[in-house]
Amino acid sequence: MSSDSTHEDLNANGSVVVGVIKLLRPHQWVKNLLVFLPAILGQQIGQGDIAMAGLWALLSLSFVASAVYVLNDWMDLQADRSHPTKCQRPLASGEVAPALAPWIIVVMLAAGFSVAYYQIDEVGYCYTLVSYLSATTLYTFWLKRVVMVDALVLGGLFTLRIVMGSVATGVESSVWLLAFSMFIFTSIAFGKRFSELFKYQDVAEDDPRLESLRRRGYEPGDMLLVEMTGICTGMMAVLVMALYMNAEAAEKFYVYRQALWGVVLAVLYWVCNYWMMAHRGRVAEDAVKYIVCDRSSWISAVIVVVSMLIAIWPFSP
Repeated sequence: MSSDSTHEDLNANGSVVVGVIKLLRPHQWVKNLLVFLPAILGQQIGQGDIAMAGLWALLSLSFVASAVYVLNDWMDLQADRSHPTKCQRPLASGEVAPALAPWIIVVMLAAGFSVAYYQIDEVGYCYTLVSYLSATTLYTFWLKRVVMVDALVLGGLFTLRIVMGSVATGVESSVWLLAFSMFIFTSIAFGKRFSELFKYQDVAEDDPRLESLRRRGYEPGDMLLVEMTGICTGMMAVLVMALYMNAEAAEKFYVYRQALWGVVLAVLYWVCNYWMMAHRGRVAEDAVKYIVCDRSSWISAVIVVVSMLIAIWPFSP
């Protein structure tokens, strides 16, 4: 065998490995950091093995989530090939052979459930992981094609991650946290749909590019309604946060609750800025990537952290 053919084989194998990594979407794993939220907000992250339990939950959930991403791309293969941007995905572009998809799914599911079963003491966590897999699979095959329900399911899946963190670490999530999560993440999900509608608002009715939208039950004329619904759910999240700071539940964790107004204002600013950018067509379809790279998200996060620290450990007069 010549050195040229050896180099070609190595390059081909390297390209497949890179393609598989892209297919698993590891950048989406940042969403699974939500499993730490109950322990952090409950101020128990440093106690016992809670942090380690959260880490194992993060890994197992990430592996299972990647399996679902591969399943989703595999099922949408033909549609992605005709999409202007999704055609660049590894399966649609041919970077990874579609025949590999089932094997990758099995391996990732096995890895995820093995970590959950052998590393997390709480047996109930495996049931929540099954619930997550069932919900995401149902979303892939059916719910993502039901108008409006798709966004609600996405918001619910984010909230489920918080519940899974509670089960894995044994730290209870408050109803306030779950309500806030449901509203804020549903708002983000509607922002994702709005960005897709914005892109095709001036496209002719018979344009084949509208097919991907219509499979989800949306029409370009729905853009205003989706925007209004997304803004309203975002504002409801702000309202939940404002009500929480005056509730008895907050007294248990915060000495100087007035400092939580900084959190309320930061969340309000972020929601307003997010939808302002969406209205201008600047929010990418990959909402998570946009949020992580967005400067307003980092500014808001700093204000939230500082405000919460002041509320926990107020400065002495």
